[in-house]
Amino acid sequence: MVFYPLIVHLLIKLDATWLAVLGLVVTSIVYFLLVLNLRCDTGWHWAWIGLYLALGVLGSVNLFTATHYALFIPPLVINLAIAALFASTLRAGATPLVERMMRFEYEGRSPPPPVARYARRLTVVWAVYFAAVALGSGALALTAPLELWSLFANVLNYVFAILLVVFQYLYRFWRYRRYGVVMPWDTLRGMARLPWPGRRAPSLNGGPTLR
Repeated sequence: MVFYPLIVHLLIKLDATWLAVLGLVVTSIVYFLLVLNLRCDTGWHWAWIGLYLALGVLGSVNLFTATHYALFIPPLVINLAIAALFASTLRAGATPLVERMMRFEYEGRSPPPPVARYARRLTVVWAVYFAAVALGSGALALTAPLELWSLFANVLNYVFAILLVVFQYLYRFWRYRRYGVVMPWDTLRGMARLPWPGRRAPSLNGGPTLR
């Protein structure tokens, strides 16, 4: 899945769009079966099941009709879902998502107040970024050639995200280094401990440390 966007873009560049659609169908079927077998009964769970089923069906129709409309859906849905995830943690009484990630760097404790305020602003930035990418992807799908859409949705989207990550760490080092120097791999090491289905979540409010 990490290389899926690049593979799709390469196939489009090679004029093998049908193969990209076939890859989407196969991927959708695999993930449909995986999600279906998860022991979960939430609205999000059934929403993902419906999405993968719809992608598999639409992709199959595209294969038989020599079209490619199913390829437009994953970047749109994924970016909107991530934007909604960041935005949902900005409501009153909730902990912004970036601050939740930062707590792994502080062994489950809340970051210092100035860093926490920065985390909230950064959560807004990421929510806006993913919403803007979804909007741009949708607009290009309707108005631009397929190759240009793919360049933005499957390549530049991730390049811009990486640049934003780099910038946020550089800014944090410049502005908040007195609260400790944190590198991206420190955050990733903490995020790697996030729970998978069936795995107990680590405490983010005290309790055992994460080391």
